[in-house]
Amino acid sequence: MWQLVVVIGWILRILGLLVCAVAWWWLTSQAHQKMPEDSSQAFQASLPLLAAQGALIVAAILLAKPIAGWIGDLTANLFMPGARNDGPQPMYSIPEGRMAAEDYAGALEAYAELAAAHPSEIVPHLRMMEIWLRVYRDPEAARQIQASALETIKGRRNREKFEVASKVIMDEEEAG
Repeated sequence: MWQLVVVIGWILRILGLLVCAVAWWWLTSQAHQKMPEDSSQAFQASLPLLAAQGALIVAAILLAKPIAGWIGDLTANLFMPGARNDGPQPMYSIPEGRMAAEDYAGALEAYAELAAAHPSEIVPHLRMMEIWLRVYRDPEAARQIQASALETIKGRRNREKFEVASKVIMDEEEAG
């Protein structure tokens, strides 16, 4: 319903702009036709020209709100991000802290919890693969993580990104 109201508003705004443009053109042409040769009737001849400028002001008022809204939306997006940041963000500090303390089993567990809590995130799965490959030197466990991640990651684009990144990780380990 609100979309219909917006569309009707735009149609009325465009019609108003067309009326202002036609009025401006007509009034300006009338002012130029009635220009006197002597200055005694200059004020009377300039009235259509003043009215034409009034039509331009009305057109500016009709355009002001949508232009101001558009500029406002652009600047608001700088300071207030959209829906992609509405939910809680994953906390990577816990598993990274465990990695720094060389508690790899704890890091695997923390990354698994993150992957379960945030199914659209690919980083926890990649980090678990890296731990299995680089710390435990177990490529089979990394492949199992890769296979399960492809089933659990939400979103086609996220799965595609994960496939590319996990292939790079697996290829690095095979080459190294």
